[in-house]
Amino acid sequence: MCRLLILPFALLCLTGCSEPFIVFSGGALSGDVQTPPEDWTVLRDEETFQLETRPNDPYSVNIWAVGIGRDAYIGTGPDGTRWSEYIAEDPRVRLRVGNTLYPLLARPVTDKEERRAVARRYAEKYDMDQDQNWLDKALVFRLDRR
Repeated sequence: MCRLLILPFALLCLTGCSEPFIVFSGGALSGDVQTPPEDWTVLRDEETFQLETRPNDPYSVNIWAVGIGRDAYIGTGPDGTRWSEYIAEDPRVRLRVGNTLYPLLARPVTDKEERRAVARRYAEKYDMDQDQNWLDKALVFRLDRR
């Protein structure tokens, strides 16, 4: 009997959380809101971050991100995801690094050289084979200061 109750209880706990959990999306993120750093080297120390989109009805996900100097970048497959659709509607996002939230604007990256630099940084950071780097065909966003 107890085993039958564990699954519904676990699902209830997961759906009641506002933070993203592994592959499950969440709502509004918590943390200390700060001005974005001048240099995104802070992204080197962590693998996974949280991205909050759709400020009027927050939707958050776990995501990979890289920093190149003053700029932070995120990406997703060429067909996009739910969060990339929300960014298309409203580019205001918040990126959580540790317990710090940074208010940003997500801008699509179309410049080929910038995209190549982002793909190289992802390959280095996440130990990807450059020949099979999914970022070559991905939707890539630069996270600009608001």
